[in-house]
Parts: sequence; structure tokens; C-alpha cells
Amino acid sequence: MGLRNDVKQRLKNKFSAAFVGIWVGITTDRSIKFQWIIGLLVTGVFAYLRISISDWLWVVACITSVITLEHLNSAIEELADFVWMDTHIHIKRIKDFAAAGVFIASIGSAIIGLLIFIKYI
Repeated sequence: MGLRNDVKQRLKNKFSAAFVGIWVGITTDRSIKFQWIIGLLVTGVFAYLRISISDWLWVVACITSVITLEHLNSAIEELADFVWMDTHIHIKRIKDFAAAGVFIASIGSAIIGLLIFIKYI
């Protein structure tokens, strides 16, 4: 029984850390909060339009990818600022690359969202 409880505790700790990361991101990072709000608004609009299950798969994939990338981008920025507080060309490039990932996913998600939206209006 001891091993089973140990596994449960480790899982609980991992989920707890993830939820803390979501909460801290939403409450302290403007970009993360913005992406969550946009995701919720998009979800509300498509729920109102009663889109198909197959369209929901695309919408959920897009929303989760953008929010996930925004969390990762913010983590990279936080780490980069911790490691090197002054302006440095390599730190700037790292941050720019991470921001570009969010931007590219956002543009692709917006295109997919518009294509789905057009079907229902």
C-alpha cells in the first residue's frame, strides 16, 4: 500500500504544480490572461453557433496550442530574465523566437477559426 500512496502523492504534486502554473500565469502575466480570455470568448461564440464535433476538435486544438505556447513563451522569458537581467543579443533572440512561436500559432488558429465561423453565419 505504501508504494501506491507514494504514486498518488507524486501525481497529486504534479497536478498541483500545473494548476499553480495556470493560476500564476493568469493572475500575473498579461499575455497569458489575454490568451485565456480570447480562448473563452471563442469557445462561447462557437458554443452559441452549435458547431459540429469535428469543428470542435479543430477549435480545441487551436485554443490549447496557443495557450500552451503562451505559457511556454512566458516561462522562457521569465527564465531568460532570471539568467541575464541586462539586455543581451542572445537573450533577445531567444525571447523573439519564443514570441514568434505564439504569433505563428495565433495566426494559424485565427485562420482556422474564421474558416469554421464562416460555415455557420
